[in-house]
Amino acid sequence: MLTDVDGRAGLACGVRPHSETARTPSIAVIGDALPCLAALCAAPEVERFPDAASVTGGPRAVVIGIDIRALRTRRHLRATLRDIEGQCATLCRRLRGLEHVVLVLNGSPVVSEDTVLRICDSVTRRIHTRLEQACGRSVVITALLAEGCNDRDHLAARVIARARERDSLDAGIALRWKEITHTSIGAAGMNEYL
Repeated sequence: MLTDVDGRAGLACGVRPHSETARTPSIAVIGDALPCLAALCAAPEVERFPDAASVTGGPRAVVIGIDIRALRTRRHLRATLRDIEGQCATLCRRLRGLEHVVLVLNGSPVVSEDTVLRICDSVTRRIHTRLEQACGRSVVITALLAEGCNDRDHLAARVIARARERDSLDAGIALRWKEITHTSIGAAGMNEYL
């Protein structure tokens, strides 16, 4: 069962010692410790790392928490996402089994959700293309705007299901929380793709 807070660390998305994981985690979490990611971080197949350079093992998916509440302009958002693009390149070079990167963003009080979605959609496609050209393989990039997420367990289940998907037509996609509340990320992405 997923919980909101990792009791061993006492914090949302606490870093677990390697000896506590029963098997190699299939999902790594880096970036900002967003409250909506607490249930995901408590899942047994997830391990929290401080940054992209410290991710070890062979995770097939990496979730990056991105706190955009303090960003005041579209320019700041784009700059933040350019940094994320660099982290994705680092991850792709280091992790041969990497198949998915999921960017989870909270809401911005200044930049509209539509603007954030449009920028993220463009960025996910650009990151996918860059990784394909630089690393010679396809990594699915998904951005989730988790503003308004009122069910952390459900979000965790959706992200875990996305990480387990093998093939995906939507190699770079941005979705709102409300788009995945009643369907999987893959199905919602397919609808956007078509």
